[in-house]
Amino acid sequence: MKSDRELWAVFGLPPGADSRDLKKAFRQLTKRYHPDSSKDPATARRFSRVVRVYELLSRKAGPARETPAEPGGTDPEEDLFALGTEFTVSRDAVTRLEAVKRLGLSGKRSAYIFLRKALYDDSPEVVAQAVRSVALLGIRQAEGEMASLFSRSGSALKRTILETARGTREPVFLSALRVARSDPDASIASDATEILGSLEGC
Repeated sequence: MKSDRELWAVFGLPPGADSRDLKKAFRQLTKRYHPDSSKDPATARRFSRVVRVYELLSRKAGPARETPAEPGGTDPEEDLFALGTEFTVSRDAVTRLEAVKRLGLSGKRSAYIFLRKALYDDSPEVVAQAVRSVALLGIRQAEGEMASLFSRSGSALKRTILETARGTREPVFLSALRVARSDPDASIASDATEILGSLEGC
């Protein structure tokens, strides 16, 4: 890992996210990558990596935000339709950003209905969070959208896509990385080649 941004990208979160979001993302990924839930040896390596990065980041995470939790300390289940509506109708970029982050933390792949639209949002921060959320949920069907997004993006968003690809190692980024290898910016092309090599080697 090269940066804190890439460490946070493992969990589909922006740098400095609060500890409650980190814990929720950690639980979601450990469920998906636990060696007992898959016969694929690569998931055991991913599980180990998620645990190591979580231990490191849990010391750096910001304080938990003040939101009510259900008795017993668990979060109430997110209503995808309510979050999607919040994202769709809000004119405030901060509200849309939070809704997109919560859609990713929902653990439900059906959130892609709304996340797909978020990949075309006017706010670069919302689009960057949509990239992280798609990666967190492991939505492979977004591979073409991710490549298209990379092609039409500026260098800041291209860097976010590369950081998220490096951090999560999700196959959803394979096409985007292949496109990125021929980027006019030599450093982006070089990074993409390196990340693609590590992804295809897994």
